[in-house]
Amino acid sequence: MRRIILFFLILFCNQIAIGQNWSPIDSINLSLKNKPNIILGMDKRNSYVVGMPVNVFGIRAGCDYGKLALLGAFYSASTQKEGTENTYDFLILGAICEYHWYKTYRFHFHQTVQTGIGTVDIKESNVKKEIQYTSKMIIPIETGITGNLRFLKYFGLTAGIGVRTSLTPNTYYTAPYYSYGIMVFTKDLLKDIREFTK
Repeated sequence: MRRIILFFLILFCNQIAIGQNWSPIDSINLSLKNKPNIILGMDKRNSYVVGMPVNVFGIRAGCDYGKLALLGAFYSASTQKEGTENTYDFLILGAICEYHWYKTYRFHFHQTVQTGIGTVDIKESNVKKEIQYTSKMIIPIETGITGNLRFLKYFGLTAGIGVRTSLTPNTYYTAPYYSYGIMVFTKDLLKDIREFTK
């Protein structure tokens, strides 16, 4: 799992244009000179904890500089292991760097690198069937890629995949994740509403 994350990080940092001097670092430096747009949205990912499917919900907010976006996020997830009373509840505060590899009116392809800090509250039964409660600090690190396709002016499709791991042991957070759904281009929608109401 950590080798996969390392691969994504190398892909993010290395030059991708053969025979040219361009690199994502150059784009980031130029992007940070732009006036940022404020972005706010929700995030939902499908993943696994102790082999059980879990939905990770989040709220993200930050600044979009064009080629680069910097965000803060709050995530929560909760699941119960099937056939047991074992439960796992996660609360994580994260920092996200989002690099836009390709962006046009209709297509958008970006990569995220994310870390954070949080807690996991664990309720598990031991071999004597006694319930034990523990709370552990969790330091996740993850990366993933997401693609968007706009098929109407205000609506599009989105899908993404990624991997995550926890730097703290026995927190059950290491797993792949995926997401898909319909997205709303609220910026364009609100702009047209303001123009219509003038």
